[in-house]
Amino acid sequence: MKPSPSFSRPAALALFLSIASLIPADAQTTATTTPVGFITVTVPAAVDASTPSNKAISIPLYNPADFVSAVASVDSASAFTMTGATWTANQFATTPHFVRIKTGAQVGKFFLIVSNTTNQLTVDTRGAALGTVLAVNDTCEIVPANTLGSIFGTTTPIVKTGATVNLADKVFIWNGSAWDTYYHNGANWRKSGSLANQNNVVIYPDEGLFVARVDTTAPLALTFLGTVPSTAEQSDLAGAGSTFVGNRFPVDLQLVSLGLHLTPNWVSGATVDVADKVFVWNGAAWDSYYYNGTNWRKSGNLANQNTAVIPAGTSLFITRASASAATLTQPLPYTP
Repeated sequence: MKPSPSFSRPAALALFLSIASLIPADAQTTATTTPVGFITVTVPAAVDASTPSNKAISIPLYNPADFVSAVASVDSASAFTMTGATWTANQFATTPHFVRIKTGAQVGKFFLIVSNTTNQLTVDTRGAALGTVLAVNDTCEIVPANTLGSIFGTTTPIVKTGATVNLADKVFIWNGSAWDTYYHNGANWRKSGSLANQNNVVIYPDEGLFVARVDTTAPLALTFLGTVPSTAEQSDLAGAGSTFVGNRFPVDLQLVSLGLHLTPNWVSGATVDVADKVFVWNGAAWDSYYYNGTNWRKSGNLANQNTAVIPAGTSLFITRASASAATLTQPLPYTP
């Protein structure tokens, strides 16, 4: 399925990495902190009231971890215990949190926390069985999840608000088969067609967002702060369907270096019509790319597109012909 929003490379990008080293007097050991930084993605102001500006964005940084420890035991298909935990019941479910695997065979995987006891987490595995993903002594971290409210604001949002969806800036989230449309009405986030409060809609780490700016007076500068990914990352891709996935790292990447064509069951083809496709927003429309078995190609262009740049802070719409869901595993593209 081709991405349907026909809306309008992220603009100025700023990235700052801070790595602190603690060197004792005897110089025998060195400890370093996890790099932290920020990235700014700018959505231009609308051309006029009827011509919004549009941007496909991603959030490649994590919120600082609330807890880091090792897996003590895998207790069921969706629950596991962590060492050294003395939590309050459901402290990681009252506001959304993820658990992310930092070491082990499935490093880079993450799961939304459904509930917790004093030392056990129950998570939404999105179809996986924890016994096939986690092992005793794997290191995991618990991080606050991004939400519509935490990214764009709740009582004082940074977007243009409006009493109706047509008058406000819009955030489009792909639900697996269609775009859900969100806007801020001046009091809370709303979903088009629903009166329910949507402030806590969770944005998954591998999930892209499509932002439409209707404000004509100023651009929308989105600055994301957090820890820089320091391990490989994993992103889930739907089978025989479409996924809107973000660039997981705060650096520009070449199309070939994403490793999509190495994903299990990736369909290559002599033409774009028979291959899995990657859609990249160019500011006005979606450019369509496919892998022909040797190189990446752009629809309507026979030139080699391996070095096409996927900017930091942007997202890709991926449509697959294969019926099998898959996981895209991306190695760290820099030295932390």
